[in-house]
Order: sequence, then C-alpha cells, then structure tokens
Amino acid sequence: MDTPIPKTWRIVDVLKWSKDYLSSKGVESPQIEAEWMLREILNCTRIDIYLNHDRPLTAANLAAFKKILIERVSGKPLQYVLGYTEFMGLKILVNKHVLIPRQETEVIVENLRSFLSPNKKSASRILDVGTGSGCIAISLAVHCSDCEIVAVDISSEALEIARENARLNHVSDRIQFIKKNILKETPGNQLFNVIVSNPPYVSGEWWENMAESVKNYEPEIALYPGKDPLVFYKRLAELAVSNLAPDGILALEIGGSYQENDVKSVIAEKGLGDFQVIKDYLGQSRGIIARLHK
Repeated sequence: MDTPIPKTWRIVDVLKWSKDYLSSKGVESPQIEAEWMLREILNCTRIDIYLNHDRPLTAANLAAFKKILIERVSGKPLQYVLGYTEFMGLKILVNKHVLIPRQETEVIVENLRSFLSPNKKSASRILDVGTGSGCIAISLAVHCSDCEIVAVDISSEALEIARENARLNHVSDRIQFIKKNILKETPGNQLFNVIVSNPPYVSGEWWENMAESVKNYEPEIALYPGKDPLVFYKRLAELAVSNLAPDGILALEIGGSYQENDVKSVIAEKGLGDFQVIKDYLGQSRGIIARLHK
C-alpha cells in the first residue's frame, strides 16, 4: 500500500487504511466492512466512529482488528468471521451451517407484515419452510406480536442456531422449531394462514457463476436445489394446497426476474392466484405472494 503508516493509529487512520486495503483485495463494500470491524472491536456505534475519529487505538485494539482483517481477506465472509449479522434491525447469529441473511429477504418480511394485521380476531399461524438461521420466523415474531410460528429445516445444526437466535431476540415461546425434510415430509394436518419460504433456488449457470465467497463458505444445501431449479417451489405449492387455511397466502423468495414466470406457472398449476410480485431495492423481482381460495 502507498498510504504512509502513522506512528499512532487513530480511528480515522485505521478506517482509511483498511478501506483501501479491503478494496485492493476485491471486497465489494470496503467502507461498510471497515466500519463494521471497528464497531466490533471498540463496541461502539457507527456514529461513535465518526464523532471520535481522532481517538487512538490501543495495542489490544489493533491486534483484535488485525485478527479480523486477516480472516476476512482470506475470503471468509465478515458475518462468519464475527459470528453474527443484522436482519430487520435484529442481531442474528450465523455460522457455516446457515445461509447469511440478505437485505433482499427483508422485503419479503416487510410485505408479509401487511397481511398479519393485529386487528384480526385470532392469531395468525405461520409456517416457515427452510428456516436456516431463523431470521424470517424471528423477525415476524418480533414485529407481529400476535402470530404463532412453526419453523422447519432439514439441518439439525441450522435448527440449533435458529433456536439460539429466538432466545436472543426473546421470541422462543412463539416459535416451534422442527426438523423435517420438507420434500418428503409434511407439517401434519395443521392449517396455516401464511406459508413462507426462502428455498434453495440457485442452479445452472447461476450456480456455476456464484461468487467464490458464497460457494466456498455458505451451506450448499441452502442454495442449490439440484438439477431442477423449481423442485422446492413445486413442493411448496403442494403444501399450500394441503396446509393453507381458506384465503391463506404463500410467500416465496425467488432468485430474480428471470425466475418470476416459471415460479408463477408452478404455483398457478396448483390453483393459487392473485399474484403479487415483490421488488427488491434494485427493482428486481425478489418475491411472489399468492393466495389460495378455498
């Protein structure tokens, strides 16, 4: 690096140097990640970083920062390095057994909230399929206090961290976590007002061209559906027919606009309609909501 190394490392010095260094290593959001690392080692907010930009770092601070930085530039996602991320304003613990929650998935939760009005006569019952870290189920439980949730996943390790996240966010009493292979098993005879899922959907050329930081670190089982990119959507449509209450809704995350029509067709074949397409922050189709009329 051409940046001169100061004798005393202040917050502003570490921020500028690490941002440049991360950028040189191909990190997509170097400023955000440099700030996040500083927030972690100093146990402060982003505003604190800029209000105290002249604060010198101790030797212990620098050692802790260096440790995180080295692990990050090895290719490991920062969320796995730190062991947590943020989703819908909540702290969500993550490890190699769960997919890192994405900001794009937040738009699914935000749209679902309008369907879960607290003015309903009875609590809304929700089935979260492939819960992973539990981020969808937990954020719905936090933001919709009158809902009851069943969250299923095939991975025991994922369910372990999902339960920990539910405890961390004080909603353990309203979420039932169950291990199931949803392609082969059913949630029983229960009826739900909402079935929601962020299923594995990355296949074909999209899987082949996936960033190495994702393919090398995040669980393949949560991303890759196999040769049929629609296999989970087909199964979820079947579950909607058998397990949605009258006028219940099915809410699904999709990979983008390229999948929209295919997923709609699969759902429509099972009799669901009234489609609502959810756009992400870049204007891409990110989710589909469909209603089951019985």
